[in-house]
Amino acid sequence: MSITVDARGLACPRPRQMTIEAISSAKQGETIVVLVSSRATARDSVIRVVKAFQLPFKSEKKTNGYEIHITREKLWMEK
Repeated sequence: MSITVDARGLACPRPRQMTIEAISSAKQGETIVVLVSSRATARDSVIRVVKAFQLPFKSEKKTNGYEIHITREKLWMEK
């Protein structure tokens, strides 16, 4: 199962907040797909959050922005 967060067109810090909410609600093993506009600030903000949670991710450039695929694993604070 996957969760899609559509944050295209939203200004920071909203994409970051939406990503944190999705990570918190996702179950271990789920994939979270975050869609952001082509502005690098939103993408970079989301990536910083994912790195802080120490979760694996992959960022892909698309024609209408970026897709960031996050795999929800056990968080460092849950270990």
